[in-house]
Amino acid sequence: MLIFQRQYEDGTPSASQLLGEGILVAMLGSFFAGWLFPNEAGIVAVFLASIASTDSIERLLNWNRALILSKTVSPATANGRIAKRLLALFIGTTIGFSIFAMVLPLDQVESLYSHQLQELANPQFGDMAFGHPGDIAIHNIYVLLFFFIIALPFRQGGVMLAVAWNASVWGATFAVLARNWSATETISSFEAYGRVLAACGPHLLLEASAFICAGVAGVFLSKAFLRYALESEAFGSVLRSVSMLLLIGLVLVLAGAVLEGLFASHLVGWLAS
Repeated sequence: MLIFQRQYEDGTPSASQLLGEGILVAMLGSFFAGWLFPNEAGIVAVFLASIASTDSIERLLNWNRALILSKTVSPATANGRIAKRLLALFIGTTIGFSIFAMVLPLDQVESLYSHQLQELANPQFGDMAFGHPGDIAIHNIYVLLFFFIIALPFRQGGVMLAVAWNASVWGATFAVLARNWSATETISSFEAYGRVLAACGPHLLLEASAFICAGVAGVFLSKAFLRYALESEAFGSVLRSVSMLLLIGLVLVLAGAVLEGLFASHLVGWLAS
């Protein structure tokens, strides 16, 4: 984001800076979207947040490439570092959407994020259902492939669009669940939010990490198509990195599906009591 660029060491944002940037772009995107485009604010907020952070993602990609070319670390280590920083951006964006959804009147939140809340069948935390691990895995593999495919033509813009959309869905959903809970029980909305996050956060972090791996893989492959001949060793090296990132993403998706399908409902029951 432009206002942070002077603070980036060597021009590359750190994980803590990306966390703060994510919070800010989500809140600013929601504010301006609600002000200028109230009927489609939830969608416009996602696009504004995406646009604001594409420069930071491009900087991360250049940093990753420089690390690999300099051979100061292995490609796997470099890819792990960029994934961690993108995860920080994702977490910050989720928090930013949640903050906005926690402070506005609830009816405005439901209107502002109407698209994000369409799949929230039951707004009561204690009644949440998560489904069978197999069904969850199939759905999340589809999302994983979507992250990968959208990054091929749109590169960092596609990655951030997917990140911002999922962050807005989770941020708004967590806030609405917490506020509905606090309205009917003797619990503060912030404590309720913490319990919702504790129940849903573990499997969602695995899913978010998987989707980020897929998005980074798509960007790497897209850039390799333009830079290298298909039969070159350089292209083969990128292809191996892409394959490894997708494999890691698949493993994370499957682990998240097992955690969500088998254990999340027990966490909800314990934390809702």
